[in-house]
Order: sequence, then C-alpha cells, then structure tokens
Amino acid sequence: MSYEQTEGNTELWATVFGPGHPDLQKQHRMHKMLPSAPRCRMCLVPFGGIGGWIMSKRGKAPSSRNPHYCNACDGFLDAFPGGAEVDMSILYVDVRNSVGTAESSSAEYVGKRINTFLKRATDVITKNDGFVMAFYGDCVVAVWPPGFSGPDHAKKAVAAAKALGAAFAGNSEVPAGTGLHTGPVYIGTVDAGKGTFRDISIFGHSVNVTARLASVADGGQALASDALASAANISTENAQSLDLKGLSSPVKVVTL
Repeated sequence: MSYEQTEGNTELWATVFGPGHPDLQKQHRMHKMLPSAPRCRMCLVPFGGIGGWIMSKRGKAPSSRNPHYCNACDGFLDAFPGGAEVDMSILYVDVRNSVGTAESSSAEYVGKRINTFLKRATDVITKNDGFVMAFYGDCVVAVWPPGFSGPDHAKKAVAAAKALGAAFAGNSEVPAGTGLHTGPVYIGTVDAGKGTFRDISIFGHSVNVTARLASVADGGQALASDALASAANISTENAQSLDLKGLSSPVKVVTL
C-alpha cells in the first residue's frame, strides 16, 4: 500500500490516538485474533507464528526502514507526518541499581538480565493493551492512548503497573520501579534522518512527571500521580506530595 505525502495532519493524529480511527480499530480487532508477537506497534499485525505467515502472504511484513512497524504503517507514517496533543496514560518502568550490578557483574550477565526485564515488561504492558513506545537502556516507556486502549486506559495502566510490581519486586533478580501519570501528551512522528525511518515519540510535561515518578520508586513499587489515580477511580485520600527533580511544583502521589 502506498500513500501520497501530506502536511497538516493534526486532526488525523488526534483522531487516531484520541477517540480512535474506525479503520485502525477494525485492524486491531482482527489482528489481535492472530498469533503471535512481535507485532506492528501501530496496527498490531503479527510478525511471528502462523499469523505472521498468513499476513506475509497478504503483503504485510516488518518495514525495512523500521522493523517496529509493518510496511503499510511505515508508509502511513511517512505520508502523514505530524502529531497532536492527546490525553492519555503514561508508564515508565526502570530497573533499580543498574550501575552497581554492572560494576560487580560480567557484561554478558548484565545484557541477559536487561533482556529478561525488557521481555517481561513488554509482555505485561501489551497484555494490558499498552503501546510500548521506547526502550531507553534499562527503562521501558509505554502509553495507553484512548484510541488504542479504550476510555478505561488509566485502569489498564494500573493493572499493568501492579503486574510489573509483582514481577520486579525488590527481592527479584531484576528489581524495577514504576511511575504512572495521566495527562496531555504530544504524540507524533520524529525523523531519524532524511530518507531513513520515521518513528513515533511522546513529548511534554506529563512525560517528565512520569519519568521522575519512576526514578524515585523502589523495586516492585508503583507510584501514580493523583491525576492517574482519579482517572482510574482510585482514592487519593492518602496521596502524598513529592518534590521531584526538575519540576517546579510538588506532585501528589498514590502508592499502588
């Protein structure tokens, strides 16, 4: 499938990640019925298993420019660059004491440890309808846009955070802390360079809040802003105010 490149696509992006585009939602429903991971980050078409084989016969395959997306969605990103500000839930999960572990362990062990963490975290996030945005070393960034995850996106982010807490508790082989927030995010395309792939990224104050919450969470702990807690119908009666690095105002936080 090919597209003619256009500009000024804010409304399209707001629809895709806000209420959801009906064509893309139809693809989500169909592709979720087919095994198996890995999948296109955008349309969820499977690349692995029998589902991947079936879709390859229909011309769907990982993009040669960015294997996180199928060739059709990569064409879409190239043809409709841009983005929009959308309210969504964000999650960061970050391994604790990585520097100390690297200092006292072999590089091979550290690599295997992080790969184990990334796989488990990705499985938990995707099972709870999350959209994995990026891997930053030993950190996973995920979002729950309403257009992908539904109006109960905050509750799904909480479910993922609790599962991550159980998987990466302080006494586990890979302790990790989680931060969650709900708020406005600018989500859109970024260019790696002319003629190379486009990717999707997130920007804004809400992203910074989430990252800072994850940075102060203990292993196995999930810290949610009061905004996310309210969106997920979680009581904020016992919320505490935290001063987070780089933020001018304290953030009210609930421990999940």
